[in-house]
Amino acid sequence: SGELVAVKRVALHDINGDSLASIKMEIDLLKKLNHANIVQYIDTIQTDTHLHIILEIMESSLSAMCKKFGNFSESLTAIYMTQVLEGLKYLHDQGVLHRDVKGANILTTKNGVLKLADFGVAIKLSDNLEGEDMDVVGTPYWMAPEIIEMKGTTSACDIWSVGCTIIELLTGTDGA
Repeated sequence: SGELVAVKRVALHDINGDSLASIKMEIDLLKKLNHANIVQYIDTIQTDTHLHIILEIMESSLSAMCKKFGNFSESLTAIYMTQVLEGLKYLHDQGVLHRDVKGANILTTKNGVLKLADFGVAIKLSDNLEGEDMDVVGTPYWMAPEIIEMKGTTSACDIWSVGCTIIELLTGTDGA
């Protein structure tokens, strides 16, 4: 079709069964998501040696843009975070927690539309499970205190990470 796409290529010989199951869960989750602020899944092609996850092409990450151009203004950060929050609202309405919101996992199109990406540690919750997931996953400087303290993951943890991302963009640093 001539359409440009991004291909996430995973070598099957390098991963164990648990990792492959996790990748397939990520694919199953992406297949069900359809929102302007979520990176769009297109297809998966599996060969004997590799798994190719085909996604819409994106221009850059907020993290990379911050490193290249310096910290963002408050007004630009507000515009960007509004888009991120729209994507998160959709995810949370679907019962999905991203669990790794940060500048590196927020991608932009050529037209400036932001999209949440990298659903490798995202989980789909049943209505009665929120707060019961005790896994410590994500990126340390963006993790909510309740995750670090193993008190459970809720949608509020993603919102905490948005706050950390705002600091990342306004200061031009990643917390490290």
